[in-house]
Amino acid sequence: MALLPDLALASLYAVVVFLLALGFLVVFIEVISMRRLLAGLVVTLVIAAGLASNGEAGLSLLALGVAGALIANHAFERLTTR
Repeated sequence: MALLPDLALASLYAVVVFLLALGFLVVFIEVISMRRLLAGLVVTLVIAAGLASNGEAGLSLLALGVAGALIANHAFERLTTR
């Protein structure tokens, strides 16, 4: 049985995770190097794919929310520092 069977609720949780992770990254972490960004992105995508293949689509959306926050933080830093 899936931990988050309702995909609509899981997507709302993913938005919350995205915003919390983005807020944490913007406030507490100045710059993420490109190597660490790519490593974090690959790890979260592998985790999301693994969860989706096991039938946990809701939890994979949460992992994708973290990946989106990493990308948004990098874009935010790049746009505001140049």
